[in-house]
Amino acid sequence: MSKKENLKTIILWWLGTFFALLLIIFNTIFYEMLKHSFYKKVETSLAIIANQTKDNINPNSQKIITIPQKLDYPISPVMIAVFAAKKMKIVAQTVTFMDIPMYPYIKSNRNFFIIKNKQYGKIAIYISRIIAPMKGYIVVSTPMYKIDIKLQDIFIKMLILNPVLLIVLLLGANLIIDRILIPIQNITKVANEISVGELDRIIPLPSQKDEIYELVQAFNKMVIRLRSGIEAMERFNSDVSHELKTPLTVLKGELEIALRKERNIEYYKQTLEISLKEVNYLIDMVEEMLFFTKIENEISKKESVNIKEILQGVVSKLLKKANEKNISLTIEKIDDIIIQTNPVFLKAIFVNIIDNAIKYTLENKKIFVYLYKNQNEIIFEVIDEGIGIKQNEIDKITERFYRSEKSRNRNIKGFGLGLSIVKKALDVLNGKISFESEENKGTKVIISIKL
Repeated sequence: MSKKENLKTIILWWLGTFFALLLIIFNTIFYEMLKHSFYKKVETSLAIIANQTKDNINPNSQKIITIPQKLDYPISPVMIAVFAAKKMKIVAQTVTFMDIPMYPYIKSNRNFFIIKNKQYGKIAIYISRIIAPMKGYIVVSTPMYKIDIKLQDIFIKMLILNPVLLIVLLLGANLIIDRILIPIQNITKVANEISVGELDRIIPLPSQKDEIYELVQAFNKMVIRLRSGIEAMERFNSDVSHELKTPLTVLKGELEIALRKERNIEYYKQTLEISLKEVNYLIDMVEEMLFFTKIENEISKKESVNIKEILQGVVSKLLKKANEKNISLTIEKIDDIIIQTNPVFLKAIFVNIIDNAIKYTLENKKIFVYLYKNQNEIIFEVIDEGIGIKQNEIDKITERFYRSEKSRNRNIKGFGLGLSIVKKALDVLNGKISFESEENKGTKVIISIKL
């Protein structure tokens, strides 16, 4: 088993690596810019000396040149030589001048050079051309050891300060990470304390609306969904146990009575009819549960379907059930609509909505069905003259296994899956369902599916 990794350590390691690379890059750029600045100052200083020397040249004077003035730039000593253009020989110079061939540099198009020499080390050279009173070149040079010593000193200080700065940055990052991780640790603590029996606990929301706030909010919503799911499961267990227990008890009782003593054929026939009715009830329950599972797990496959034909087929099959209660099932309006959709899900919607209308409508009443296109939506409406729905139950009736109080009797068969199947199918088909209902007067179901 791998060793548990600490998130804080991982973050600090990555931040340390990032800060170290950042410091290296910054210091490299800073050092190069500083060196360039120093070299530029040396070039400017030598250029000033060269120009001042050029102004004071007298061809008839002595060959010893004196430095025009002392500058503030960190260069010394300064050596000057004047080269004649014809023979490229020194015609005047300071007391000392480097014994280095200058011809390659004089003939170059550049004015300023930094060269390395075994005898003199690193040297800065500035070359200026003379036109009058004589033709030639002024070469001003200086050793760079003062500049290099200064740069080296700065480099050493940077080497000393960088680790200190890195440690300070990591300490600051450590404090910031602690502040960030404390809410996460609180979430972990509460999450570990939450169990199936304590799903009413939630994490208090932080005062600041940041990412941690969103995380806590998402976690609390998840707990609420889990609580709702467990409540639905408990309701499902209660409903299923009740729905299964009743037909099984009836079956057992009928068969036990039939086997106690010999009966006539009519009695056995009646017993079998009752048993068959209860078996069919169980089969219907299992089929609805299996269909719901199919909707949850199947990826929607679309094909070209005629919605009008599907609805007419569903109404045709449910007419017999409506006629048994002397209910008038009428299609008031139906448009010829062909779209790309899933016919299985669409049929499930039509069947469950119309079947519910028949189930909860009393005898000798009416049901009206509408199907039409409205702009970019398909509208399917079913209006019944049934028992209606309580206002406090409308928001719950599409939940899985939920049954209203009026439907919890053996005369109105159902398992609380029909409308949840409709809701799940509408989620796949990008549709919505709404209800308008009044108790003991009827219900209007409105379904809209976007094209």
